[in-house]
Amino acid sequence: MIFQQILNEESGCLSYLIGCGEAGKALVVDPGRDRVPEYLRLAAKKGLTISHILETHTHADHISGNRDLAEAVRAPILVHRAAGVAFEHQDVSDGDELRIGNVRFKIAHTPGHTPDSICVMVSDLSRGEAPWFVLTGDMLFVGSVGRPDLGGARAAEDAWESLQRVLLPLDDSVEVYPAHGAGSACGKAMSAKSGSTIGFERRFNPALQLRDRQAFVDFLMKDLPPKPPSFEKIVGKNKGLISLVVAKPRPFTAREAWEAVQRGDVVLDLRDPGTYGEMHIAGAVNVWIESPQFAERVAGMVAAGAPLLLLAQGPSDLDRAVQALARVGVDEISGFLQWGMIEWRSEGFPIETVPQITVSELAEWLEQGRDVAVIDVREHAEWIDGHIDGAIHLPMLEAAARRAEVPADRPKAVLCAGGLRSSTAISALKRHGLQGWYNVTGGMTAWKRFGYPVVRSSSDSGASPRA
Repeated sequence: MIFQQILNEESGCLSYLIGCGEAGKALVVDPGRDRVPEYLRLAAKKGLTISHILETHTHADHISGNRDLAEAVRAPILVHRAAGVAFEHQDVSDGDELRIGNVRFKIAHTPGHTPDSICVMVSDLSRGEAPWFVLTGDMLFVGSVGRPDLGGARAAEDAWESLQRVLLPLDDSVEVYPAHGAGSACGKAMSAKSGSTIGFERRFNPALQLRDRQAFVDFLMKDLPPKPPSFEKIVGKNKGLISLVVAKPRPFTAREAWEAVQRGDVVLDLRDPGTYGEMHIAGAVNVWIESPQFAERVAGMVAAGAPLLLLAQGPSDLDRAVQALARVGVDEISGFLQWGMIEWRSEGFPIETVPQITVSELAEWLEQGRDVAVIDVREHAEWIDGHIDGAIHLPMLEAAARRAEVPADRPKAVLCAGGLRSSTAISALKRHGLQGWYNVTGGMTAWKRFGYPVVRSSSDSGASPRA
């Protein structure tokens, strides 16, 4: 057997190339749109022809590369019959088997995360009939289980049943390889490990410690983050109900960009928060190209379908951004500012700034009783682990929708873990006319490192301060 796991570190997505060297053929599982050339190179390097493409479920966090890969290698796309896709494919059902040389793939329908979710038991028949490992899709992660995206509590019950029927009866030695790892929004508190075993998960995965169905459902539904704004669009594209397009951005002069902004285009500033803070286009959304989950953050902060104009430090950042955004279905990229801020400023178009302050400066302000609102844009799990007393909790992806909670008439110091999400949240809120911002560099990581006081919330309450 030939086994290759392909990790996309930006998104936490995992895909697989699995084949038989003797047969010279391979199966690709859960291909990403931005990784198709990599699958082709890997297969050629190992002397394999890609004969099949398999999806463990309909993805909602990224665009699948199944159709692009199928076109390149003329291989069928296999999906569970409950997927309801509108493109050419072959259905698979519970109990179906696929043989590629000495490798056997056995399909198990495991609804829960989605109605069409499957797990795949993989056996190397040259060493025995028993499964060597299982591809768990988004049913079981390392340290977590998939969130019930489509069906709420009923889907959580389906997940319980799928785990009990398919995965937990497996031998402890069976290896586990999921479709996502740390960095993905498809589960809570996932491990950074990219593989595990049934025995390890049985012993240490919190969700698998629950022996009661209702307790499991309550655990899965608790603190479930809101669906990303791009959820429906990505699902529609992955089902073939919305057309896939390829962005072809063109260079814009500053005047052309200004006119496009007046028509409703959004400037996406790819520069780091410090550079953005020094001088930026009024109304620009700031997501640094080096941010973790760059594309996912853009998809969450920019209205679906809004035409984008990119502002970058250099050409390589533009190429990376277009490729990454294609992965999450953000294809409406009109162009990029050819001469960046230099021409924009020389033409006299509106610019703004966001002062950057250190945690020491913020601590001094608070000690002096200075009138400043502290806004924490981290996620709930980070918040309950320790935050500044009196801070307003406003998770980044919820910031614009909950802007009424922001005190408009006070200076506002915003922080996250390190200073990236805070800059993004500030840029989104500034688009709604709110002013008086300070970005706290180093964020709560630096705050705690310097020993400044924090308070902790009970994870049981699920409550967060509002102002």
